[in-house]
Amino acid sequence: MIVIFDTLFDHPADKLAVVKKSLISFVNKHLSKVHLEVTDLDTQFHDGVFLTLLLGLLEGFFVPLGSFHLTPKAHDQKVHNVSFAFDIMQDIGLPKPKARPEDIVNLDLKSTLRVLYNLFTKYKGMN
Repeated sequence: MIVIFDTLFDHPADKLAVVKKSLISFVNKHLSKVHLEVTDLDTQFHDGVFLTLLLGLLEGFFVPLGSFHLTPKAHDQKVHNVSFAFDIMQDIGLPKPKARPEDIVNLDLKSTLRVLYNLFTKYKGMN
């Protein structure tokens, strides 16, 4: 899968746009249940909040709000949130993401897309 995303970034921007549109549709389908919407994959997952909430929605559990920073301001709070989301992924049986939490926080689009694509492939048929 890593190769897929690496080559995707080497192709015309329209191919990347198609993947991003599919991922946005997928995450919004689930985040809309808590009245949230993603419009920009490049930036809206960098603090770990949407990622954490999305995981709870996909698996059908409430993530205690005291377990992560709902409105993170500092870099370390964002890293904590993304690390927490990565821990949840492992707890629910997904492989540990190849990306580092800092990659997501630092707006590395490839890393963000890889993480979201893993969720998409596991949950795409889910209502």
